[in-house]
Amino acid sequence: MVSLSAVFLLTTILIQTAFFGTFYARTKKQEINEALRCVLEEISGDASQLQSSCDEIAHYYNVCILVTDENMNTLASAEGSVDCELMILSTNALRTLYENAKNNGGTYTKEMEPSSLQPPGRIDGQPLEGRREQDPGSTLLKVNVVSTDGGMIRVVFINSLITPVKNMTDSLRIQMIVLSCVMLVLSIILSLIYSKQLSKPIIEMNNEADKLAKGDFDVHFEQDSGSRELDELGEKLNYAASELSKVNALRTELIANVSHDLRTPLTLITGYSEMMRDLPGENNTENLNLIIDESKRLSQIVNDVLDISKYQSGTVQLEKTVFCLTDEIISIKERLSAFTSSNGYSFSFDYSGKVFVDADRSAISRVIYNLVSNAINYTDSDNKSIEIVQSVTGSTVKIDVIDHGKGIAQEDLPYVFDRYYRSSDTHVRAVLGSGLGLSIVKTILTAHDAKFGVISSPGRGSDFWFSIDIIDRL
Repeated sequence: MVSLSAVFLLTTILIQTAFFGTFYARTKKQEINEALRCVLEEISGDASQLQSSCDEIAHYYNVCILVTDENMNTLASAEGSVDCELMILSTNALRTLYENAKNNGGTYTKEMEPSSLQPPGRIDGQPLEGRREQDPGSTLLKVNVVSTDGGMIRVVFINSLITPVKNMTDSLRIQMIVLSCVMLVLSIILSLIYSKQLSKPIIEMNNEADKLAKGDFDVHFEQDSGSRELDELGEKLNYAASELSKVNALRTELIANVSHDLRTPLTLITGYSEMMRDLPGENNTENLNLIIDESKRLSQIVNDVLDISKYQSGTVQLEKTVFCLTDEIISIKERLSAFTSSNGYSFSFDYSGKVFVDADRSAISRVIYNLVSNAINYTDSDNKSIEIVQSVTGSTVKIDVIDHGKGIAQEDLPYVFDRYYRSSDTHVRAVLGSGLGLSIVKTILTAHDAKFGVISSPGRGSDFWFSIDIIDRL
């Protein structure tokens, strides 16, 4: 702010001192031209009217006016300035100016040093007595030859003294220097006050940010600093702190949930292995199958966690191919039906024709498998039917996986696909999968630029869907 004030004031001083004289001279010449125009408008009037008009014009524009005929006979004269060079010119000098104007197309302008009407070194007859001799400036004389309506020649002489502005410029320079010093002092004071007001909320935000960086999410950034930008920054930082707090809580809950899922198969594997070791009669096929099943479940949990990290880090590259999405859904439905039919689950697949898509086949199959597995895990025990619907709209196909479970609360819907999300309900151990399936679904569909979502309400089940572009349709 101080630098800006200094540049502004220095620029103003330079303009005032360096160009003031030029501006003044240009303005004075414009006044003479305007005065000449006014006289020419009155040139055809009678003598008394012309004299009256010249008096008014001369005093208004501070010029001297002389109107003559072609023989240099005076028709009107007026002195609007005490320093009038025009009135002391001889007839021969006026005639010479007239001839110059006539030879120059009717106009003639001359700028010259004014003649001295006082003896050198005196003002009004009094000695200067050591006073500095003033710059006399210059005088501008303009001549215009016109012809009246009656065919008579009229010559208009206008004279004005261009007052020297050196003394005025010196005075302005001193005033501007004083003003600049005052303004610089004020700008320094205002800068200190404003910077203190501005830096205070920034310092407070910095302190809160340090706490946030150290893992303290219980911070608050003020939003009443008086600066719109700082208030908006505080709002965004508060939102970021709130989201980080949620992520931290969800991450902690995820660790607890995954630990629970890992502990269960490990406990079963350890327990049944020790039982088979200690009790020879328990070394049978049923116990071995249970150990194998729990080992597979344990492996799937670990693989799901690794897959999430791989997809989100970008280390997994999509291998897109054209395949029949409808056939893939039928295949998954049949496999899951065979696996879960003994538990009372039933599946239906509604489609009007086969569609082909250009996508990573294994990844999309994983999406469908995880959505159906999620429906199996959370469907109602009294209604274990799961519906899969394929619908085509334009160039996209939409897949809906609908269950008849207890549904999801509206406040939880925006978070069901989050990596660390777990419903606020009591933890349910998945019948199939690791409990991380929806996060994998989100990651894969995002990589395919596909749309996805969920429609649900408590007591009415859930409809998980996604849509993707189709290549062909049969």
